[in-house]
Amino acid sequence: MHACLQISEILQVIFANLTEVNTSNSVRPSYTTLYHLALTCRTFREPALDALWAYIQMPDVLISRLPQNVRVRSLEWAAGGGMLSSIGRLVAADRVTLQKYAFRVRSFTFKEDDVKHYVLHESDALSLFNSGSSTFPFFPLLQELYWYNQRDMLLPCLQRCISTTLIRLVIHLKRWSSAMVDLLAGMGKACPNIKEFRCLAPPASACTMLSDIVTCWGDLEILETGAVNAQALKHLASLKQLRELKMLMPAGYIPEPMSLFSVIFSVDTISITVPSVQFLLAFLTPLQLSAKSVQLCIDQVPNAVVLDYLIPSLTEHFKSHVLESLNVGVVHPKYVFGRAIPELTASTLRSLQAFAGLTNLDLSSMHISITDDEILDLVSAWPEMKHLYLDTNWGWEVQLGVTFLGLAGVLERCPKLRSLGINLNTSASPPPTLQQYTGIASEQVTDLRVGCAECNDVEAIGDLLAEMCPNLNNIYSARSANTHWHDQDISTRHLWFEGLQTWKKVEGFIVQRRKEQLTQQWVYTHRF
Repeated sequence: MHACLQISEILQVIFANLTEVNTSNSVRPSYTTLYHLALTCRTFREPALDALWAYIQMPDVLISRLPQNVRVRSLEWAAGGGMLSSIGRLVAADRVTLQKYAFRVRSFTFKEDDVKHYVLHESDALSLFNSGSSTFPFFPLLQELYWYNQRDMLLPCLQRCISTTLIRLVIHLKRWSSAMVDLLAGMGKACPNIKEFRCLAPPASACTMLSDIVTCWGDLEILETGAVNAQALKHLASLKQLRELKMLMPAGYIPEPMSLFSVIFSVDTISITVPSVQFLLAFLTPLQLSAKSVQLCIDQVPNAVVLDYLIPSLTEHFKSHVLESLNVGVVHPKYVFGRAIPELTASTLRSLQAFAGLTNLDLSSMHISITDDEILDLVSAWPEMKHLYLDTNWGWEVQLGVTFLGLAGVLERCPKLRSLGINLNTSASPPPTLQQYTGIASEQVTDLRVGCAECNDVEAIGDLLAEMCPNLNNIYSARSANTHWHDQDISTRHLWFEGLQTWKKVEGFIVQRRKEQLTQQWVYTHRF
């Protein structure tokens, strides 16, 4: 054996990188390889076992290490048709066995119950994590904890997993009890070394507690949480290593006045979800943000007036020379019959030209009225743009003005484009000036969203798009925004599917044409 392989630190690095991609395309340790390495020799045994047990997805894995007479008991059918697991009484020797493996665990996930397949009985989970007389955490060296289980009865198990060694903590609950809030309230001091904290979908009642605990962490790099107060914001702004910040203002949350102070943030990514534009404007008022990527999600359909105010105000809160990616999304309106559709105009969007370094702009969920000349003037400020989406999520059944001429101009002014989404106006056949396309071929563009555009000539449009974007692989069209999908009658659904299939025919036509051209090139090359 090479001398280097007798150094445990080198083996730890090698074994930590022995991974595989499973059927869900997620990366996990290569358990089979690590198992065989542990059996290879004494030198490999300990570091291989450490890597083998480092990531535990469910407590059932630990149960599998118990003696046969403890872990094999009669199984019952749980409500919903799933299998209910049950274990026997644990004695002192069993707990010694569990601790021998728990000591190696660095990452633990307690998933949400899957009632269709397998459920661990509450009493058995509590028995498994029961500390007895020990005051030490169940996993003494745990660094990552992911908690998705919804049962309040299992909160003692969560408490047993809390350790001063934790650096990553993810809590995802659909419902929050007062016991859960009380438990989390103590995690600020119980886990002083947290670098990543994600608390998904917290209620308004938990925001005060979350504000308190984040001020206990001075090493935060990634934070996903509910709305926090002014004191917590100031603390977060002081963290030089904070690079990702996501905040959710839940329904019922009442923000405190923030106009009396100013906070300067510097992060790579920031995401803010609010119930309305008014909440967003109030939250942004004291903030000056230096961020490369910004995502703003509005859970209530805004009117045109507040949108016209929001978009220009972004230049006041985000540094224009830093921002590279901007996504402003609004919730899909349930019904738009008999009411004005919130519409953005080119004059409103023109303020975004201040962000000259944009490489990604996503306004796909907004209704935008724009003509060829206006969109060409708009995109001329973004020569670095790679992904551009304007009004393509929903079909508003409103005639728009971006034609193939406008599309060609966008491709010319944004030479680095890879994906594009605009609501095309294809009501007329491609104009004669474009039937023999002589413009720039954007070879990097692979995805095109056409909104609610009609396709009245598959071959003509396919030929034209193939000349514009020779490597186009995917074309997407939007469905109507007027109703919920389940509320649409069969004829309406049929029309949408028919339109979708027509654009898929264009997509297939372009792909087939490209194959034929490559075949001809190959034949020509090998002939001469």
